[in-house]
Amino acid sequence: MNARGYGVATAAFLFLLTAPTVAGQSPEAPVLLRMVPPKGQVSRYVFSMQTDVDSPMVPASGPLMTMRFFQTQTVLDVAGEVIRYRTTIDSTTMTTAMPGMDMLPDLAGSAFTTEIGTRGEQLGVTDSEGFPDVPGFNMEDFLQDASYFVLPDQVISPGDSWTQGAPMSLPMGPAGSVAAEVEMTHTFVSLEGTFATISFQGPIEMEMDMGGMGVTATGTITGTMVVDLAEGRYQSQVSQTSLDIDMGAMAMKSTTTTTLELLPDP
Repeated sequence: MNARGYGVATAAFLFLLTAPTVAGQSPEAPVLLRMVPPKGQVSRYVFSMQTDVDSPMVPASGPLMTMRFFQTQTVLDVAGEVIRYRTTIDSTTMTTAMPGMDMLPDLAGSAFTTEIGTRGEQLGVTDSEGFPDVPGFNMEDFLQDASYFVLPDQVISPGDSWTQGAPMSLPMGPAGSVAAEVEMTHTFVSLEGTFATISFQGPIEMEMDMGGMGVTATGTITGTMVVDLAEGRYQSQVSQTSLDIDMGAMAMKSTTTTTLELLPDP
């Protein structure tokens, strides 16, 4: 896989934000959704992604690409409204149906530290290590711009929604770049015990420079996440991204489905 493909593939496992609040209240009562994980908390996740493409240039049988990541996230500390996480990639696997595409570099053992606000906003990447050296691609810059999920700044009740926009511009190797605009509407669906369900949906627009060839894509992202408010971490997440891609003389449709699941303690 070239640097551009590597960047797009790596984006998937970077969406690990949480949304806890006070547990034990009425399911209909207004709540202030905030991240309050305990210091030292260790969470193990498995993330899976599958991309299917409808195009004459892509083999008709089977998905274009599948990926599976196991990763461990540790809360280093919580200071005021800032949470510091250390995420380690434990193992990765990938399959692809495109002839000539190199496999994703082995990310096992790579790690990065991020600071996230109590509303889930990405504040910064303080360090990273062990990532493969991809010319023209800076992993810390990619991690910094990988999030568009921010919790509301006021109390809400089930049924309430909030919208967050997030432009993103990233280099993808020495001769490529990606610019994307996402406007995500989140809806607080329900609170059952300590588990909050939040749905999200919105349009996405992308412009890519692939070695001098301009590519545009438009589509939608939809999904649902379940958050354990008592523990301050994701329980699960499912999303689907559907894109219409225009590559000049060729058009294609792609659908990417992702799942994130918290694994039980060993």
